[in-house]
Amino acid sequence: MLKKINHIGIVVQDIQKALNTYANVLGIKLERMMEIPDVQLKIGVLKMGDLEIELLEYGDPELPIAKSLRADQLGLNHICYEVEAFDKTLEKMREKGFELIQGFPRRGVHGRIAFFIPPHSTKERIEILEVKPENE
Repeated sequence: MLKKINHIGIVVQDIQKALNTYANVLGIKLERMMEIPDVQLKIGVLKMGDLEIELLEYGDPELPIAKSLRADQLGLNHICYEVEAFDKTLEKMREKGFELIQGFPRRGVHGRIAFFIPPHSTKERIEILEVKPENE
C-alpha cells in the first residue's frame, strides 16, 4: 500500500524568512520554488537525502480547499506517502474510514495526489502520491 515517505509539509507565515532560516541556520538548501495559483500557494522545496521538506505559504488560508488543508495552522501540516496503486489505495483508505478532502484527488506536481483526514484525528492530514516513472 504505502511505499515510502515522499515529503513532509510545513505551513509557514513568511516563506522567504523560513527559507533563510533553513538555509543559513540549518544548512538545508532550496531545491526549487513552485506556485499553485488556484490555491494561492507558494511552495519552497528543500531536500535532505531522499526526503523533501515542503515549506508552504498560503496567500489566502480562508479559501475552502486551503481551510480543509489547515492552511491557517502554522507548523507541521502533513506527511506525504508514495503509493504504488493509487486508485486501490485511495479506495481502501476510504473504506477504512479515512475522509477524502473535497477537491481531491487532483493532479499535483509529481503525479496524482489525494489528502485525507484519518479516522483517529481531525487535526492530522495524510497525503498519498502516485509517482509515475519519467518515461510514462
